[in-house]
Amino acid sequence: MKLTKVSLLTIVLVVLASVFALLPLTDSRGEQHIDASFKRALLGYAVARGLNGVISVAQGTEVAIQPAGVGINFTPGQILDPINDLVERFSWIMLLATSSLGVQKVLLSMSSWHGLIIGVAVAAILFVGSLLFTRSKHSQFILGRVFLFLLLLRFMMPAIAIANDWVYQTFLQSDYTQATEELQSAQKAIGQLNQKAQVSQAPSTGLVNRAKDIYQQMVQKIDLEKRYEEYRIAAESISENTIKLIVVFVMQTLVFPLLFLFVVFGLIRRLTRWSSYKN
Repeated sequence: MKLTKVSLLTIVLVVLASVFALLPLTDSRGEQHIDASFKRALLGYAVARGLNGVISVAQGTEVAIQPAGVGINFTPGQILDPINDLVERFSWIMLLATSSLGVQKVLLSMSSWHGLIIGVAVAAILFVGSLLFTRSKHSQFILGRVFLFLLLLRFMMPAIAIANDWVYQTFLQSDYTQATEELQSAQKAIGQLNQKAQVSQAPSTGLVNRAKDIYQQMVQKIDLEKRYEEYRIAAESISENTIKLIVVFVMQTLVFPLLFLFVVFGLIRRLTRWSSYKN
């Protein structure tokens, strides 16, 4: 049977695609990218829980000032209360992002299932055989659609993982790195402030000791104002960088995977429209 140039080119492409489907190259690349994303999500979750811990300690730390012998307690860490709510929600988002990446890893392992690979090989043989030995355009059309459908299932998750990592490396990596470093610095700064917490002391007696107490209370007041300012700066940093990380992980684990899946499912729908074929 004489083959046209289009048929020959189709056979070559089918053979190359089938050989590529048998190789584990795309699977290993996709798995590496998902594992890297999984580690980043776990780090983000750990940072969120660490921030939640130091903020909770700061909220419960009291600073005692005793002007004129009257004890007054302040809790400067309460300024972080709104930030603690944001961090708590951030930890939930990071947990969901980690779960999403775990699901992607399971789907990636399903795409390398031996049964699917064998199905791609069998569909390729039947399709090439129909091009070589039959003149039925209908059978060629159906077998070609079946082959493309199985090929999409084979490469869908590796392609999504690789494309998603490209998006991260190109657009999101700098924001992730900067935001993570800033949050870790803020966590360390709040931890150091917590260690400076002062304990209430009974008022001293005697003129000299009372003068020392008054001086000490002035120092404490100055220190308290400074501590409020440091907490405020840390709160601003946490708020800004937490939102940055939320954007990074929502884009990487939700928006872009769903966008890629939408494109793939659109292709699958076109392939399964058997009625579009005209004899």
